[in-house]
Amino acid sequence: MTPEEAKQRVRERMAEIERFKLEDVPDIIGTEAVNHYNESFVNEGFTDKSLKKWDNVKRRDSTSEWYGFSLGANSQNPNKKAVEVNGTKKDKKTKKPGTTNFSPTRAKDKILSGETMELKNAIHYVKKADRVTIRNDKPYASVHQFGETAKIFGKKSFTMKARPFIGRSAVLEANIRAKFVKELKNIIEK
Repeated sequence: MTPEEAKQRVRERMAEIERFKLEDVPDIIGTEAVNHYNESFVNEGFTDKSLKKWDNVKRRDSTSEWYGFSLGANSQNPNKKAVEVNGTKKDKKTKKPGTTNFSPTRAKDKILSGETMELKNAIHYVKKADRVTIRNDKPYASVHQFGETAKIFGKKSFTMKARPFIGRSAVLEANIRAKFVKELKNIIEK
């Protein structure tokens, strides 16, 4: 290879590295981050240097009145007694037939993984000229992330326990760095 050919090859690689920086890097950061934060829902906790599990939820505590709660569900809660009125089993508290709001599957479901998975599925990234922003636009996301005050059915106030699912993570940063190194090696070694 002549010196002129070597210079040309270096210029081509530098142009490809610049394209990589402008076009691929934001997508790598965003994709890796969204995947990492989605793992919080699978792992039931947030991973910075290591996994920090979330506190359990009352719907999985068999001694809680919220055990197995699922609005509109119609299974019999083994911890609540039904009463019989005129030959029809009714919920002891509401005296209404049918709906018990108990679901045996909800008593076992993962934390923050509702039936629709909306909170997890709402994590996305937005590319700007000089940064990538990870977002979750669900209005209740911050209640879970930071442990804010909420209302049960818009009435009784309570403070949710913080269950962070987005944040700075040493593991995520290491994954992104490893991906960058791999991609840059591929460009240079062409």
